[in-house]
Formats: sequence, structure tokens, C-alpha cells
Amino acid sequence: MSGTRRSELWAQLAGLPVTLRFLLATSFFMPLASFMVLPFLAILLHERMGMAMGTVGLLLGVTSFLQFAGALGGGLVAERIGLKTAMVTGLAVRTSGFALFAAGLSVPRLAVAAVLLTAVGDALYSPANKAFVVGEVPEEHRPVLLSLNNSALSTGMALGTLISGVLIVTRPFLVFMVVTAMFAALTLLHAVLLPRASATRPTAGGSRADWARAFLTPPALVAFVTAYVFWFFQNYLGVFVTAGHPAFVYSLALVVNSALVILGQPPAARWIGRVRYPVAVAVAFPAFTLGLLAFAQPGVVFVIAGTVLMSIGEGVIFLKNELEALAAVPGRPVLAVGSQRLALGLGSFTSGIAGGQLYATAQSGGAAEDFWLYAGAQALLAAVLVVLVTARPARRDRTPVPAHPSEGSGS
Repeated sequence: MSGTRRSELWAQLAGLPVTLRFLLATSFFMPLASFMVLPFLAILLHERMGMAMGTVGLLLGVTSFLQFAGALGGGLVAERIGLKTAMVTGLAVRTSGFALFAAGLSVPRLAVAAVLLTAVGDALYSPANKAFVVGEVPEEHRPVLLSLNNSALSTGMALGTLISGVLIVTRPFLVFMVVTAMFAALTLLHAVLLPRASATRPTAGGSRADWARAFLTPPALVAFVTAYVFWFFQNYLGVFVTAGHPAFVYSLALVVNSALVILGQPPAARWIGRVRYPVAVAVAFPAFTLGLLAFAQPGVVFVIAGTVLMSIGEGVIFLKNELEALAAVPGRPVLAVGSQRLALGLGSFTSGIAGGQLYATAQSGGAAEDFWLYAGAQALLAAVLVVLVTARPARRDRTPVPAHPSEGSGS
């Protein structure tokens, strides 16, 4: 596997436009703030507010659906009102959501409304942000740029989880107020620093074909299945680990997950960009299957081993899906991102609902670790499905198109 030298990565980063470097920095600070809270939502809702795990699973599923599936609507809105306006509005909505959660720590209804509000804000922000980022560079540089963006996200996730740690359980109001202040500052910086740009319409005559390429090609189905499998890990590892281990073990697992994506994905980005889709699938899904099965074994070692395997699958397949989706709909990155996030939203919603019920079933049988056996069996079936789907890649129109349909570089 050939990789990208780290010196080359730094050189490419230094040569990016100022606005793009700002958005890459934002990709660090946003998850830094968000992941001081989000990984612990199931714990807060279940243990502090007394919600049943089935109800928590339903809320997590609905939240993921709004956050990801809603991005299709957010992307279409961004095509019309402009990327900057969409990003600033989305950040303002997320800020109000975190503030409402701080006020509703003892009021479950307010907490539920706050969680949903933050998801809606992200649905509006994320497709506009990703469209701006990928539109700033030629297609051949997208794998490295997206991997740098993913690394910034993962670094923020890891540090946010580490900083919050036990504090979110003992001083949740303080944590939520800090997160609210950080998002308010990011909203202001976006409003001041990003260039003003006009909205745009899709290319005349291309809309129907674009929608078909966005939704009726392998990247959409693979994204759905990926989310369904991966969100078992994302949603339920915290509840499972903290039931038998100190909270720092879960924080350590998330740090390991983030560190592997940060350190491993950028050097592998060009390989991921070049490798055939079935090969990427054949690497990622067996890793998911073995990772989920590892969590069923007792001991911290298996928690970390399972996390490592899940991280390998995550680093390969999420980036490959993004690249395949962008290539399928040239010239309309917000539609490509929106279709991917819709598929991810449907997958994570289904995973949240099924996972909550499966976890409750495993708990009622007195063996919560059986949940991971159920999840691993489904991941194995998913691996067979996605290999078959990606074995015959869809034909693509490679006609050159403008790099950025919505706005200029702003430099």
C-alpha cells in the first residue's frame, strides 16, 4: 500500500486558501465542543434522567436520522441560499440546542428537544461545509483533503471526550455552558471570516440524472449498511463499557479510535482513492465484524482490540464512500454529500432502533455481551451484501465540470 508522506501533507495544507484552512480548523473545534457531550448522551439520558434503554435507543435513532438524513434538505437549501448563510444558520441552531440542554438537565422534555435541535443544526451546516471544502481543490487532491478534514474531526472528537471525561457526569451544567460558548464563538467567526457568496441553481437539464446517480448507485446503499453496522459501536459501547469498567476506559477507547483515524487515514488516503470499491469493502466489513465480536469477550484488552478493528474499517470505508459519491454526481457536491448523509441517517436510525431493542433483550437475559454477538452476525451478513453490490461498479459520466458550483474560493 503506497501512502502519502507526512511532509507532503503539511506542504499541501500550507498551500490551501485561508478560508479553507479556517474551515479545516473549524473541523477540529466543532467536534472538540460536540464530543464533550455527544458520546455521553446515552449515559445522561439513561442514568441521570431515568429513561429506559429502549426509549434512549429510539431518541438516538431519531437524532441520527435528523442529523444525517436531514442533510439532504440542508444541502438543497444551501444550493439556494449560499454555503456561508447555510453554515452560519446551522451553527446558530446548534448553539441554541446546547444552551437548551443546559437549561433542561432536570427536565427530560427539554433535553429531548435540545438533542433534536442540535441534530437539525448539523443537518444544515454539514453539507454546506463539505461542499465548500471539496469544491476548493481538483478531484485528484480530494482524498488527501477529505482525510485531513476527517483527521481534524477525529482529533477534536478524541480531545473533547478526554477533556470532558468524568466531568460530564459530575458537572454537566458546566460542560454544556462551555460547549454553548464555543459554538457561539464559532458562529460569529463564520459570519465574519467567510466570504459572502450568492446562491446557485443546479445545471439545467441535469437534475433528474443527478438524483438517479446520487441515490441509485452503490455509494448510497453501502453508506446505509455501513452506518447500520458502525452505529452499534457508536451508540452502545459507552453504556456497555461503563456498566463494568470506570468511565475512563470508554474515554480511552474513543481516544484510540480517533487516534487511529488521525494517524492512519491521511497517509493511506491516496491508496483509498485509487483502490477498487470491492477491495475497500473487503477490508472494512470483516474488520467491523471481528471488532463487534471482540466486544463480547471479557476484559479491557478486548474493548481496545475491538475498537482498533472498528477504526480500521471506519478509516477505509467512510472515506471511500465519500469519494465514490462525489464522483457519481460531478458538479453537485451538496447533492452528493446530502445523499450520503441521507443514507447514513437511515442506517444510523435503523441501527438505533434495532440496537436499543437488541440491547434490552441481551440485558433481560442477564448477558449484555450477547448484544455484540447479535451485532457481529449482522455485520457478517452485511459484508456479503456490500461485496455483491460493489462488484459491478456503476458507469460514471466523467465530463469535466466546474470544481465548485456554489461559490468561488473567496480568496
